[in-house]
Amino acid sequence: MTTISEGKGELMRFHGNLIFSESNEYLLTSDVTGDFWRKYKGAKILQDYGQYLWMLGISYMATDIVIITLYRDADIRFYKDPSIIIGGICTLVGAAMDFGGWVRLGNLAKTYNTDPSVRKSYSLNLGPTNSGGFGLSFNF
Repeated sequence: MTTISEGKGELMRFHGNLIFSESNEYLLTSDVTGDFWRKYKGAKILQDYGQYLWMLGISYMATDIVIITLYRDADIRFYKDPSIIIGGICTLVGAAMDFGGWVRLGNLAKTYNTDPSVRKSYSLNLGPTNSGGFGLSFNF
């Protein structure tokens, strides 16, 4: 019996996505089961929204600091400024979301690399059949 399998390599994290180490291709829905794909999309969305939120928070704080330093007196109390507080909260929540998505992507890559049940594999088999003949089968 001869089996030819598609080999893309192991999965690894790459800029908020999962890619195959050997072929440098992004993970596709045809490579994994539906449940794994939903977990992957959820982790990717969590990380993306987290990045947007912490960048928005930092931008908001930086803009407010520039405005404060240009147009206010020397007596500046940043801890009482509502813009700084809101920007800080957005930054902290976004950073936590970004880190959570990053960790989930890493865990999904480990799961894919160690658990063959989440993979959709393709194989071409040539050999004897159960009915006593000889055949060629394509499994997907």
